[in-house]
This record gives sequence, C-alpha cells and structure tokens, in this order.
Amino acid sequence: MLIIVHGGICVEEIPDVFEPLYRACLTGMNVLQEKNAVDAVEEAVKVLEDDPRLNAGTGAFPNLLGEVELSASIMKDDLSCGGVAAIKNVRHPISVARAVMERTRHILLVGEGANLFARLLGFEEYNPVAELTVRTLKKSIERASQERDSIYHYYLKRARERLRRLHLGTVGAVALDASGHIAAGTSTGGIEMQLPGRVGDSPIIGCGTFAWEWGGVSMTGEGEGIVTLGLARKIAEWMEKMSAQEAVNQGMELARRFGVVCGAIAVRKTGEIGFGECGGRLTFGYFTEGMESPRVFPPSS
Repeated sequence: MLIIVHGGICVEEIPDVFEPLYRACLTGMNVLQEKNAVDAVEEAVKVLEDDPRLNAGTGAFPNLLGEVELSASIMKDDLSCGGVAAIKNVRHPISVARAVMERTRHILLVGEGANLFARLLGFEEYNPVAELTVRTLKKSIERASQERDSIYHYYLKRARERLRRLHLGTVGAVALDASGHIAAGTSTGGIEMQLPGRVGDSPIIGCGTFAWEWGGVSMTGEGEGIVTLGLARKIAEWMEKMSAQEAVNQGMELARRFGVVCGAIAVRKTGEIGFGECGGRLTFGYFTEGMESPRVFPPSS
C-alpha cells in the first residue's frame, strides 16, 4: 500500500505547504488500511482542497471576472473515470468528479450542468474565496491592464468591482491499495488571468489524470501544454515497460522539448513511485507501507 500526493509546481516562491501534504499522506494511508485506492485518493485530495494555501477548492485562483471556477477528475485502474470543469461554489470538486464517475454514464460535466448535478446530489453551496484568491485576483488585474489585446480589458472593470466586494498550485494524489488496485485524482482552481470558462488539463482524462492496470498519474503545471501532449496517459502507458521514475523522467523530457512547465507524480502496479518536474519546483509527499511517517518535499523548515 502506498500513496503519493502533490501540491502543485512552483516557478517563483515555494509556499509553506509541508503540513497539508503531510496530512494528506497520513489521511490517504489511514483510508488504505480499511478501504481501497479510490477512497484514499478522494480523501487525500479533499485535505488539499481544504487548505487555503493551495490552488484547489478553498483559496483557488479566480478567473478575470473574479469568480472561482474549479475543476477535478478521478480515475480507477479499470478505466472508470469522471470529472467536472468550471464548477462553482462547491467545497470538494474531487467528490463531485467521483459522483460523475459512479452516478452517471458520462465522463465530464462542465459549468452550470456540473453545478446543477452537484446540487441534485446534495453538495452544499460553499464559498471557496480565501486570501490566496484575493491576492491572485489583484495580481491578475494588474497584469491584464498591461495587456495590449483589448479582450483582457473587457474583463477588468467587472474584476475590479468584484475585488472591492471581496474583503499556489493544482493538487493531486495517486494510491495503490492492498488488493493491488490503483487510482489517481487531480483538482485545481486553474491559472492566473484565466478567462471565464477556461478548462485546463486537470479535469481531462489522459491529460491531467490517468490510471490503468500498469499505473496511475496526476499532473500539475501549464494546462494547455499538458493537454496538447496528453502527458498523464503517456506516462501511465510507459509504465508497462519501465519503472515509474523512468516513465516520469521521459514525460518531463518530452515536456522540456516543447517548453511546457509541469510536474508529475506516478505509481506503478509493482509498488514503485515516480515524481518529477520541468521548469519549476514540485511540492509533493509520499507514504508507503513500512515507513514510520510520510516524507514531504520541500521539507519543513
């Protein structure tokens, strides 16, 4: 049994996320003692979604209207999967994504359809705005006002109005359970200066998340680049013929060739983990059977 989690990739200052990553690992391993990989992934990601220092759930990045649109996906090694994109006012998008997987014939629900689905299933209204949301919106407004393309200026007035009313990275997990089954999940609030309705890699199966019989992967980084390369699926498929670390290394080399800033965590069915980054610093942690406590990077100061 093992679980590995990430708190996103940083290209500037590294946030102090040792504690939530540590707790996510502990939570995931505790769940694995009694339940399966998909339960562990969901509960670990929920811990990360609840931490306002991370860009998922509470504290997620806003779009250029100042609204928080959340995305998430989850997948099991039997290829069952589900996701939500541009969903608003939910606390745990990873749980809604799991409900899409288990309660519908679909894979991805977006926008108002995802919102309605969440309400029908009893997910309560929740305001995810936190200090990181406000700080990111201020930064986005400043950057957008300097853009030459007038499309960005269209959103500025409404964004400033929302900022007056409002007083880090994508997260994910991959787990291997006692039965040898693998699950992976990813959750995000998106990127700075994103236009309303923008969807990145996190809710898209094969891009931000993938799991199958040989392994599971969760990605973080530049969503558009990860989507064009289909990185999560590539890394997962490579694990049929190589170790998890070799597969991640190969994925990061591919990302490097195309100038995509990203990071990945992976688990192979043989119990190996892999992790890597391209163009930034990956924050992550893992906890495997036999370890006394989780290991988290960067370590606590």
